[in-house]
Amino acid sequence: MQHCDDDALALVALGETPSPADAAHLSGCAQCRAEVESFGRAVAAGRGDRSPAAVVPPPAHVWDGIAAATGVGVRPRSGDALPPSAPPPVHGPVPVPASADAPVLPMRPRSTRGRRWPMLAVAASALVIGGAAGSVVTQLLDRADPQPTPIIVAQAALDPLPVDPAASGRAVVVQADGSRVLEVDVSQLASTDGFYEVWLIDASVKKMVPIGVLTGSTGRFTIPDGLDLGQYPVVDISAEPLDGDPVHSGKSLLRGTIPG
Repeated sequence: MQHCDDDALALVALGETPSPADAAHLSGCAQCRAEVESFGRAVAAGRGDRSPAAVVPPPAHVWDGIAAATGVGVRPRSGDALPPSAPPPVHGPVPVPASADAPVLPMRPRSTRGRRWPMLAVAASALVIGGAAGSVVTQLLDRADPQPTPIIVAQAALDPLPVDPAASGRAVVVQADGSRVLEVDVSQLASTDGFYEVWLIDASVKKMVPIGVLTGSTGRFTIPDGLDLGQYPVVDISAEPLDGDPVHSGKSLLRGTIPG
């Protein structure tokens, strides 16, 4: 027996009137009517129809994938999912167009192996799974504790030194997630063939600690645990050559003191 083309069945599921030949076939073929019902469920899901009577919980691997991607370990309640609903099943003869001149869609032999799904059904199913997953993830993330607001501990202006009188900048010490961060914002630094480095220096400018390389006009640098800013209050930005020497070049461009 030659069955209706999958694309033709998908159009029937969308509400299109079948061709006379397809309508005659559907009236006597339970297999093709079952296909129309299957495609209809996908169409209804893609349109956002959600009937409580047709609620089907998603497979466990859907939630496992969400947890793996987001790190959220809480599995939602069964009522949190938004699965698709199915349209009324097709029973008995399918309506036939009044005009006998309506075009007839070609029919081809069908096989239970290697059968392709029309793109319509695949797209509708993807919309349902993606929408339900996004809804669940959003609900779970909304329930999570909000991130603590960073606290500004201290700040200082970075003044230009004679090597680079046009430069300017600002340094801010922020407390966030249990650690201290130095945020640097600079402008008009003199060009260099090497790189810019950020230092914390003691008040006598004899001892210094490098805390990172500045790329661009802004940077965030973690202040080492145990480093006392009272003993190393000076923020210094230097131009360093690419000579492999970790010692300060002596060419400071900006400098400022964090108030104690």
